[in-house]
Amino acid sequence: MREASPARKITSANTGKTFSSNSVCGLSLLAEKGALRIVDLGAGSGEGLELLTHISIPAKAAGLATHFVLSDDQIAAYVGVDISPAMVERGRANYPGRANVRFEEADLGDGFPLEKEAPFDIYFSSYSSLSHITYAELAALTHQIMQHARGRAYLVYDLFGRFSPEWPPYWAADALAQRPYNMAYLLRPEERTAERIENFPVTYWSAAELEALVAEAAHATGRCAAVAVLKDRSILVGRHMDTGLFNGHPRDIRRAVNCLFERDYRGDVVHLGVDLEFLDDSRDVRPEAHERIRQHHADWMIVVDTYAALAASDNAAVKRLIESARPDLSEELKMLAWVFRNAARFPVVDFWASVMGPQVACVLRNLEYALPRGLGCGHGLLAVVEVTDK
Repeated sequence: MREASPARKITSANTGKTFSSNSVCGLSLLAEKGALRIVDLGAGSGEGLELLTHISIPAKAAGLATHFVLSDDQIAAYVGVDISPAMVERGRANYPGRANVRFEEADLGDGFPLEKEAPFDIYFSSYSSLSHITYAELAALTHQIMQHARGRAYLVYDLFGRFSPEWPPYWAADALAQRPYNMAYLLRPEERTAERIENFPVTYWSAAELEALVAEAAHATGRCAAVAVLKDRSILVGRHMDTGLFNGHPRDIRRAVNCLFERDYRGDVVHLGVDLEFLDDSRDVRPEAHERIRQHHADWMIVVDTYAALAASDNAAVKRLIESARPDLSEELKMLAWVFRNAARFPVVDFWASVMGPQVACVLRNLEYALPRGLGCGHGLLAVVEVTDK
């Protein structure tokens, strides 16, 4: 089982920094092997393949002329594994006639299903698919994958973060226990009734727990494993920030940010502000996670306040906000100020909808990319683990 993937616009501005680190890892492996063997763990109908072949990355980061993570001819084999027969059939229908693409039905809770096949270069997951199995099952799966891999390979984990502001009641939960989750965000607010909402159990992860699991599997299999990338994903814009179903405090922030990328959307800056006072009761439960979220929220509000000051022609406030921000954020704010003050240079019908709104959204999203090593305080926890022989 996996989350549905809603239609969304993807640009290098809002994805490049997320994928640059693990893209460079993969590209160095690609240079070594020419084409990669990839298994998608919890593939659905092939959304992971779309991520790998259709997300653009900065050419400078890649060191190549390509603008995508991987092209079709750089994939020697892609095997999508999913528990749902319907998803497997849909995946096969989505990619007919592709000799290097196939889908197989299997329950990852029962272990790695392709042990008799040749080793893969990338053991990939996306959309929190691996959170649908238990802690013990993921530990066993990781152990089996490390035994299956040969030479250098990468494991990509995408899991639900346990310390997200979406679900503070889970912050102190037993790491080994699964907790309820649902996809009620796909329903309109008036449709989110008890009869319509289907809860199912998932595992929520902290970064420390995942790192310990990886280290234990490496020790047991005699492999070397290094966590090359560990990032919190969607800290303030997780899907259930808008619903408030797990924290009792709905904040319509994800929709507000995503709307900024819509061609004809004109929004008021007030919709981008977010109040997190409801997290104060969790301050002492996980102090480090609470502080990370607080700092991220403070930077978020600096961006929102800067745009509000620009819109109000309050140049003194703009100057103060830019000068008080940390250096990398200060540069982003200077860019926003330049764009706003040079609106006449952009030959568009609606400057806000076409230029300013998307730029504000990109700066807000870029805040996550500048954060230190992840803790598990986002909707998702992304980890890329390099596995090598000793």
